[in-house]
Order: sequence, then structure tokens, then C-alpha cells
Amino acid sequence: MSKESICLVAALFLQITVNDQSLAAVPAKPSAPSTKAKAVSGTPFVHNHYVLTGSLKVNGYHPNDPTLVIVDKGSHSTYVLQLQNGEVTRVLTISNAIGSEEKPTPPGRYFVAIKKQFPTWIPPKTIDKEQKPVPPYNETHKNPLGVAAIYLDRDELALHGTNDPGEIRRSASHGCVRHSNADISRLYGMVHTGDEVMIIRQFRGTVLNKSDFKLRHSKKIKCK
Repeated sequence: MSKESICLVAALFLQITVNDQSLAAVPAKPSAPSTKAKAVSGTPFVHNHYVLTGSLKVNGYHPNDPTLVIVDKGSHSTYVLQLQNGEVTRVLTISNAIGSEEKPTPPGRYFVAIKKQFPTWIPPKTIDKEQKPVPPYNETHKNPLGVAAIYLDRDELALHGTNDPGEIRRSASHGCVRHSNADISRLYGMVHTGDEVMIIRQFRGTVLNKSDFKLRHSKKIKCK
């Protein structure tokens, strides 16, 4: 090989090496942010549905956020859930007593129709044929509704207190949902007329709709 050929090969090799180093020095172009992640952020609902699990964020009650009450017959628990900053949040968990095998509490979606503190109790005919009213709990502890009652819109159901706290966490009522007087007082302050109440057989796996979390405080609910 002549001297000129050797010089030409060396020059070409040097040029290729410089180009490779220059390419390596160019920083990689950052990937564009995922638009799909943005589309689903800020909401826990998938196609307007949300499946309850055993793990929920726990936080204090927000009076201006939508509220949903869930009565879980399987665990004898009543929950208050809210949609806070786009996240389903548990704000209260209390124990309950539900209907007996003879008078089971019917599952379904209900709405709060009326709230009353120290309500008078009108016993059903199966208990008292004359249905003689029983004065409020602050007048006589014979009143099984306790210190407060949250009446639902149908099936003659109510969430209320009790004069027999020993039956909490049992299936012992005539269909209504009983709580201790301390617990019903806490629940009473968190719900409004029009709020939804779901009575279910099992918390985990229950599917909620986005429409379950709506402010309905101005909506008048009639009992059926």
C-alpha cells in the first residue's frame, strides 16, 4: 500500500470515530408524558363504577362533600363514605344490629327521608295491636328508638338508637338498623335529608355508581 493510501485510510477512520462520539454525546430526547394517565387521574371511577375493597383512605368528615351511608349486614357495621378531593374516603365506622331471620333487613338503595331526635315510637301491630305510642327516650327508656332516628324513604326502615345496647352486632331487630345511642348521635350529625343509604350483604366487592355521590340536600324525599 502506498503512503498516500495509508494516509487516506487513517483519515477516514478518524472521521468515523469523531462522528460516533458526537452521536453518543447527544442527550436522549425525553419521552412525552402519558396522556392516558392524565385522563384517569383525579377520579376513582372506571366507567362511572367503583368497587369497594377492604382498603380505603380514612379522613375526617367534610360537611360540604357528598355523603353515602353503607349498612353492611355481613359485618354488622355501618359506614359513612364521602367523595373528598376525587377520592372515596371512609369517615365513620360504627357497629349495628340488623333484622332477625324472621324479620330480615331488606337490602337495597334508599334515601334519608326524615331525621328526628328523641322520636316517639309507634309499635307495629305484631308487637302491640293497639299501637299505643311510646314517649321519647328522654321521657322513658322503654322507647327502643333511643335518642335519634334516621327514617328511610320506604319499607318502614330507619337507622336509630336503642334502649338495649347488648343486642348491637346481632341480628335481633324487627328489620330496622340499630346503633348505640352514642353512635347514632355521630351518624345523625353527618347525614342530611336526601343522602343515599345502601343496605348490602357484604362490603368488599360491592359496586358503587358515581351517581351515589351526589349532594341531594335540597331534594324532598317522600316515604313510600
